[in-house]
Amino acid sequence: GMHAMSENVRLMNTDTPEPTSIIVRYTDASAPVFEVVEAGEGKSIEELVGEYNAADNVSYAEPNYIVHVHTVPDDPFYRYQWNLDNPVYGGINAECAWNISTGNDVVVAVLDTGVAYEDYGIYHQAPDLAGTCFVQGYDVVNDDLHPNDDHAHGTHVAGTVAQTTNNRKGVAGVAFNCSIMPVKVLNEAGYGTDADVAEGIIYATDNGADIISISFGGHDCAQTLKDAVDYAHSHGVILVASAGNEGPGSPPNYPAACDHVIGVGATTYDEEVAYYSSTGWWVDIAAPGGDVTVDRNGDGYADGILQQTFATGCPADFSYWFYQGTSMACPHVSGVVALLLADGVNPADVEDLLMSTAEDHGETGWDEGYGWGIVDACAACEAVSNPEPNPEPAPTLTPSGMTLLIGLMALSGSVVMRRRK
Repeated sequence: GMHAMSENVRLMNTDTPEPTSIIVRYTDASAPVFEVVEAGEGKSIEELVGEYNAADNVSYAEPNYIVHVHTVPDDPFYRYQWNLDNPVYGGINAECAWNISTGNDVVVAVLDTGVAYEDYGIYHQAPDLAGTCFVQGYDVVNDDLHPNDDHAHGTHVAGTVAQTTNNRKGVAGVAFNCSIMPVKVLNEAGYGTDADVAEGIIYATDNGADIISISFGGHDCAQTLKDAVDYAHSHGVILVASAGNEGPGSPPNYPAACDHVIGVGATTYDEEVAYYSSTGWWVDIAAPGGDVTVDRNGDGYADGILQQTFATGCPADFSYWFYQGTSMACPHVSGVVALLLADGVNPADVEDLLMSTAEDHGETGWDEGYGWGIVDACAACEAVSNPEPNPEPAPTLTPSGMTLLIGLMALSGSVVMRRRK
């Protein structure tokens, strides 16, 4: 069957885990190399950070903050995937882009809770990922080579990037011929630490990822996270991250708000900014994130983003779930970037191409809700094959120096599920 799931929008989630360790970079280590030191009994994180920062051989120490998920063809359910459809109906116009590119030979690292990509122990491959290409990934949380999904979020996100398409079952993915590198940086509850996220970014960069897709975040712009992002960017990797699920007026979400990261807001079937989508200077572009509280297109189902994943806690119980959240918007953009790279676009030109071909909504040009507009896969791919003789440079908006250090990460809220019969 099909099911709906949403994430509550809360500015502060009181059960956010406090950091239990700190990150230390010693003066003899160059970025992005760091070490994690666990806080022992009787020492506060603040005391530990202070002690290490006072030491001569330490370049910096900072709390290891917690991040959290931002969830809220002839495939039979494709008709419910308004998000891939004609842009008149809120979609990203993928079908026409597929005539130009389907993502061949591009590697997208999905940093998340893992992916149901293999049969291994209690884990099973999602049936509708059976034809999707996977390259060796890594489980940073458990320190092994099997980044299996024990939560369900990562499998849904990976499906939007590259669900097996034209296999006469299930749903479609945006760049269905790209390769997915599953990198598990979040635990079974959808939480992770800055250190694990940084390690995942570094792993993906060192192992051939072209794109890193990040559907989670928090409110602390940790130096460790910034260094990992800079490291990936300096190696030509494109980073795409969800903007946050806290609605208008929320604080910036990192890593979406880090330099060199494309921040993605969420839109609905009627092309409005979703009520939960965080808005602000770090939103570069928007993509369908869905709204499971309404059925505006009258297809009998909530207007969420449909992909196959398992029921939480039952890794063999697969069905199609409508999710909503900027977590769902992010992989649409990652998938479109894969289409562009497969079509030969230079990584340095990707961001301008995305922004200049996005479908403008809201205020003319850039605004805090849509960024430069809703991503348009077809217009972006067509602009590659038919460049304008004198393309106008897309205006760039990089408000740097907006580092906010808030004591604790405010997170995206707990997950609420509604099964739909």
